[in-house]
This record gives sequence, structure tokens and C-alpha cells, in this order.
Amino acid sequence: MLIGIDASRANLQHKTGTEWYAYHLIQNFKKIADPRDQFILYSKDKLKGDLGVLPNNFSSKVLGWPPKFLWTQLRLAWEMIWHKPDVLFVPAHTIPIFHPSKTITTLHDVGFEHDAKLYSTNKIGPADSLLKKILALVVRILTLGKYGSSELDYHRWAARFALKHARTIITVSQFSKNEILNYYPTDPKKLKVIYHGISDIYKKITDSKKISEVLKKIGVNTPFFLYVGRWEQKKNTAGLIEAFNEFIKTDPINHKLVLVGRPAFGFEEIKKKMNEYTLKKRILLLDWQPEENLAVLYNAATAFVFPSVYEGFGLPILEAMKCGSPVITSNQGAMKEIAGNAALLVNPKETSAIAQAMSKITSDQTFRQRLIESGFKRAAMFSWEKSASLTLDTLKK
Repeated sequence: MLIGIDASRANLQHKTGTEWYAYHLIQNFKKIADPRDQFILYSKDKLKGDLGVLPNNFSSKVLGWPPKFLWTQLRLAWEMIWHKPDVLFVPAHTIPIFHPSKTITTLHDVGFEHDAKLYSTNKIGPADSLLKKILALVVRILTLGKYGSSELDYHRWAARFALKHARTIITVSQFSKNEILNYYPTDPKKLKVIYHGISDIYKKITDSKKISEVLKKIGVNTPFFLYVGRWEQKKNTAGLIEAFNEFIKTDPINHKLVLVGRPAFGFEEIKKKMNEYTLKKRILLLDWQPEENLAVLYNAATAFVFPSVYEGFGLPILEAMKCGSPVITSNQGAMKEIAGNAALLVNPKETSAIAQAMSKITSDQTFRQRLIESGFKRAAMFSWEKSASLTLDTLKK
């Protein structure tokens, strides 16, 4: 069997949830795949690092010619016209308009349907404004006026197209499956829930010297609360800052808040909150970090706080648990499902509840230790090996 995989996201230098998902599945496919099956990894650029270290039954195909925008619908689709694999796997919900009949994709969540105002309406296309206008007009004509060329419209169109044309839709939580069925007329048998795993790099670190060295290198001082993810409305980053401002009024040991990630939709509100509460000296905005540094940050944090308003899974929750960090997260969306009884669950829209949870973690050491121990047990239930095995079995069938 010839299995094609869209590796474009896995090949990105700065990975977040969806990109790590694609990367870890491919890396584990290399270990467990039947050597009689052949795999082609499609990407925009040459495969980077260990992603490019390929077993004999794996090959790389760089589909690099212009245009760079809409790569899936233009370049990958063109490849599927002339050189179709037996099965195509796209580890995100955007499948090429031309694709094999046996195409499998992953629809991580449908937050763009649940609350559209949390998503960007920026136009897709090249920087040239004239080309953007032409693209917008073409999209309007092809979709009979139903969709524009914004990022939000592309999400919506791509989800509907994938649900209609893909052979199987993988999703990453029971919550996401229920949401898909709620928003789209889809046969439930077409959907398959396969959970994420956790990288082995996330674990308890007993070497305090190593922790101190890494924290010093990246400019972080203890004690601190940690958040990992994009700085955006969907992640409720502004709400977290508001809650932290309430928490520090009764904080006896001068905690800081470390936000690891990058600006995204709604970042202006986050900056406004920081200025409004004069928190620049208490909040550290830390750019994207490699996994080695993230593991240290999870280990060193007083707690990991993830009050997102909508997630299809919430991978950082498990990463934190596996490193021995107590977790505060939302009592809604997939967060409740993934965290189980191993986290302190709060209403993300109530900043006072988030602040109170932070206070409880710092004031009740017995409770904090109980969260840590239950977190270890919860994280042990998830692995990329299991996720890859179930996914590969789905591709083979």
C-alpha cells in the first residue's frame, strides 16, 4: 500500500498543537509501520531535523513551486491529480480539492462554528492588495457567494468539504465529535475519536541544577505560574491576566506569570490589560520555546494555568501533568474530558474563580500535592505510540 501524508505542518520550525500532532504521528509511523507499505511525506520545503531521517519504506516529496499561499488547494491538489497514493492522510481538516477517494483527515475542533468572533477574519493571499482582491472575487464566484477569502471562511469551507469528501474523519476527543455532529449533518460512523499522546521529553526532572541553569538562560525567576499557548481571545489570555491581577493582591511571595507563546488574534486586548493593571514587571511574555525548555518550565512552575474557552483537546494540560505541575484549567470544552479528575476545574469566564484557584494552589500544599499525584496517573493514560497505532490501523483499513 502507498500511503501519502501531508507533512507540511509537521515540518514547521515553531510547532504548536496541530503541528506537534502531525510530527509525533509521523515519527511513530516510522517505528511501527509494516516495511512492505510505502509512505510519501509531502511538504513545502525540505524536511527538517529528524523528520527528514527516513526508513527505507519512507520517501520525501517537496512540492515547492509557487504560489506559496493556499499550498494545499493549489500545489498538493495538483500532485493528487497526477500522482495519487492509495491513501492520503491530512492531519488537519484542510484536504486538497482534488484527492484520492480514500482520504482520511483530522478535524481537531470546530471552534470557528461555536464562536466565530474568536477567530480572525483577515484575508488569505499574497501581500499584494490587488491579488488579494482578485482571490476574494474568485472565491465568491466559485462558492456562489457563500464564502469569502477570510481565514474564518476558509476554516468553515474546509470543514464542510472534508466532512463530505473524506472517507474517514479522525477527531481528538469525544467533545469534538459531539460538536461536529451538532454543527454538521454527518454520519457518526464516519467519525473516529483518537486521543493525542505526550512526548517522552515531558517528565519529572530531579536535577535542580539543570532547572536553575535553563531558567537563568531564558530569564525566568521563581515563583511563577505558567501558561503555554497562543496569546489570543480563544485561549482567554486576557482573562488570565485579569485573574492574575486579582490574585497578586493577596499573594505573599510575589509570584510572576510566565506566558509562553506568540501573539495571535486579540493580542491588542492582552497588551491593554497589562498596561491597565501595570503588570509589565510581574508578567513575562516568553517567545516560543523548544520542548526541552518547556519541560523545565513545567517542572519549575507553581502551577500550570490554562483557562481556555474552547479546545478540541488541550495538549499542554497533559504535558504539565507529566512534568509534575498541578493544573488549573476550564470546566468546559475538551479540557474537562482530557484533565478528568486530575485538575482544578474553573469557569474560564469568571476571573475571580481563576484567581481563587491560584490562591488555593499556593495556600494548600496537601491539595497541591494531591493534584500532582493524580496528574501523573492521568498523563500515563496517553501516549503517541497508542495514538499512532490506532491512526495507522485506520489508514490501513
